[in-house]
Amino acid sequence: MNVKLWSAVAALFFLVSVSEGRWVEGTIDTDSDWTFVARFCFLSKLGALEYSFLYPVNYGTQEILLYYDEPGQWESVYKSQKNCSSRLSVLSIANNQIIALNTSYTQTSRFSGCALTTVGGEQYYNCTGGRTFRSLRERWWYIAVARCTPSFGSVSGLYLQYKLHMTNGEEGDLWHYEYSADEFYILAENMAFLLVYFFILVLSAVCAYILKGRQLFHSTYKMYLVAVFLWFFGLLLMCIAWGQYGQTGWQIKPTEVTGRLFQAASTVVFVLMLILMAKGFTITRGRLPRLAVVRLTTFLVLYILVYITLFIWEGSFFDEGLVLYFYESPPGYGLVTMRLIGWLWFLYAIFFTLKHHPKKGNFYFPFFIFYTVWFWAGPVVVLIAMFAMAKWSREKTVFGVEQFVGLCGHLFFLVLTRPSAANKNFPYHVRTSQIASLIDPDEDTPRSGASGSYRLGKEEGEAGAVPYCTEESRLSSGPNLAALFVVQDTSKTPRGAGGGGVPSAAGDGPPRPPAYNTLGLPPIRSQAPSLTLPPLTGASLPPLRGLSLPPLPAEPSAPPEEGSPVVSPPPSYSSMFVTKNH
Repeated sequence: MNVKLWSAVAALFFLVSVSEGRWVEGTIDTDSDWTFVARFCFLSKLGALEYSFLYPVNYGTQEILLYYDEPGQWESVYKSQKNCSSRLSVLSIANNQIIALNTSYTQTSRFSGCALTTVGGEQYYNCTGGRTFRSLRERWWYIAVARCTPSFGSVSGLYLQYKLHMTNGEEGDLWHYEYSADEFYILAENMAFLLVYFFILVLSAVCAYILKGRQLFHSTYKMYLVAVFLWFFGLLLMCIAWGQYGQTGWQIKPTEVTGRLFQAASTVVFVLMLILMAKGFTITRGRLPRLAVVRLTTFLVLYILVYITLFIWEGSFFDEGLVLYFYESPPGYGLVTMRLIGWLWFLYAIFFTLKHHPKKGNFYFPFFIFYTVWFWAGPVVVLIAMFAMAKWSREKTVFGVEQFVGLCGHLFFLVLTRPSAANKNFPYHVRTSQIASLIDPDEDTPRSGASGSYRLGKEEGEAGAVPYCTEESRLSSGPNLAALFVVQDTSKTPRGAGGGGVPSAAGDGPPRPPAYNTLGLPPIRSQAPSLTLPPLTGASLPPLRGLSLPPLPAEPSAPPEEGSPVVSPPPSYSSMFVTKNH
């Protein structure tokens, strides 16, 4: 993962995001006679709105309109072709859904709290007041401003300076007061998950230290560590943002978006790691074919682009009047689609890995079952939230489930890869020093022309196979050095026989010493790395029971000529190893 790329995107969101919270203020200056201002999910009898409005008198009477989340209310007027009067007609004056901002004493304006004031030599309406909300349940309320009556001058449209403070519960309640009802307990969830992730990060670091000491600290485990750290840091930033929001009512939007950005980066890294391990990377193979690398890079770029599009769309085109949270948006649908594509690739890769390496089923079967559920959990919860969950509970439910799914994915991987002797599912049996280039995922033979290439983890007895680097195979594999300590009895070898001596020209002469076969080592297959041992010319064998063996005579370059002095054969030491039977 390119850290500089994510840092640049984070800086971008710091620039384009606007700080907002349940304190909402701004200025409306539009040619339209009706516009949306804000939304909030109020508790019944505990929800309250405090407001302050200021606008010139010559704009006539501007009105604050309060819609709630019923089909005949907000959904019937927002983004519709109705005129101002038609949009006003769906509201009930008896329910105090209309606040006329003037100094008259009508049913809609007598509790508006408006008074005349002079600003720069011009008269203004200055209105301050509040409302409480009573309903049978938590309910979304949408605040709009309209001017359906003619103005007193030549002005048109709307002009209004406003400041709104929307609250729930008693003042000083950190968990409820400043939050919309759909945001309750998000701060508590963040803090709880942050604490759990701290312990997961510590345990993961301990396991990484143990794996590094055993030369099993592979790149896939490093990716897991990066994913856990990014998720942890994102939670930390979101705790800061939501804690500040709960204390002041002003949400630090750039900090919250940056925290979600780090968690998005964590998800991308973790999904990439799952696909790589499904393909057997660092488990049954050391390198990926070039085509697989190109496909993975394409998928990774698309995944990142969808996330970036989601954040840019949320910052620039998010319409609070239509969308309750970011999954109810085109980029949100694209994000769900990319996750399901990742699962299909994960399934495809595991199928072919198990086809070539069925003995790795102890790891891959639980790996496949759990992470299939992990891939599908998020999309399923999003669909349930959209079609079967109350609107006021969607955001906090989806947020909590998303954090819980991420926690389960990271925790299960930690358990699955713990370096313990009791862990029968441990995947890493190839040391980091044994990683080599291997075959393409759908091929059964090594690539031709690859010097020193060999497969890891093939079945026993298969040509060119190198077994997994288990403790047993590590001790049993390697050259056979037992022949170093075998002494051949050359004195009983008949002259001219083919048992090791070389006959002289006359057929009787001193036997030549037996030719050495480079320590009697078996031939090494061409697929395995070559092993060359130094010759033993002039070397002496280690002493045995205090008796040292004489050095072997040098092999003559040619047969002895007739008439040359006869060299006596070397003494036999075989009797040294004969045990008499008493």
